[in-house]
Amino acid sequence: MFFAGMDFVTFATSVLGGGLAGGCINVLFNRLSLWRDLRTKFYPVLNNIYSAYVIRMDNPQGRYWVTIVGQNPSNEDEEFVDHRSNFISDLIQFNELKEVRKLRKVIMENSVKGDHTPGAVINHDLGPECKALGNCLHTLHKKLNLD
Repeated sequence: MFFAGMDFVTFATSVLGGGLAGGCINVLFNRLSLWRDLRTKFYPVLNNIYSAYVIRMDNPQGRYWVTIVGQNPSNEDEEFVDHRSNFISDLIQFNELKEVRKLRKVIMENSVKGDHTPGAVINHDLGPECKALGNCLHTLHKKLNLD
């Protein structure tokens, strides 16, 4: 007999269990590979914006971005504001990564502080955002084994 010493339930369980284990390992491997690919693509984007923040923070007045709600940014802030805005928009494509979700949360919480009625002057502190960017960059270094 084909099932000598093994009943059908044991045979079916071992076949299904082996397939299930193999499937789980495959899914885990694919997910880890996806995260590594996303981190590899995100690294230059993050490094670029972090450099912009560091350069801005070197200027004593650069830490604070003063803006009037409802008006365009000043000429000296326009390039930085566009760069920051594009970065925040691009974050959504890396939403699978936990560190990106944490970073976006810090940036968005920092952005909504203050009075947002038209004509109000907002003194926006970029320090917390710069710190969050640095923490995210450190996390990427660790997870990509760049240290």
